[in-house]
Amino acid sequence: MRYNGIREIIEREPPKHQFEKISEAELEKEIIDGIPQDFVDFLKEIGQGTLDDEFFQFFGCLVQADEFYDELYREEDHDELKDVLLFGRKCTGDAVGFWTTEDWSIVEVWHDDDLTLHPVEEATFEEYINHLFTPKGEQ
Repeated sequence: MRYNGIREIIEREPPKHQFEKISEAELEKEIIDGIPQDFVDFLKEIGQGTLDDEFFQFFGCLVQADEFYDELYREEDHDELKDVLLFGRKCTGDAVGFWTTEDWSIVEVWHDDDLTLHPVEEATFEEYINHLFTPKGEQ
């Protein structure tokens, strides 16, 4: 399995990392054309929940950016957000997701910077997740 190392981290500190599995039926709803397989594998193997005492929350589904940022979102000001599907959020309120028209690259949506998109350094979802699960002193 792809995420055995992450599963071990979660099992070592259950109160700190709270995850629950997603049903096959719910998972099937998330599989759309182009979705990265490493994301699908994460949902299958790990599911949805919170990391590091709610430092990061993984949604159990992909969420349209306009739904997440409902009160801040104005389509005429944020045209690129229509192409972003969110998979989680940081405790700061910034969301993270896939920019579907940019080869499903990962971007952060900074809520305190007028919802601007900021690409992350990691090239894949798996790299991004492994970075999130790396203990703070080892990054």
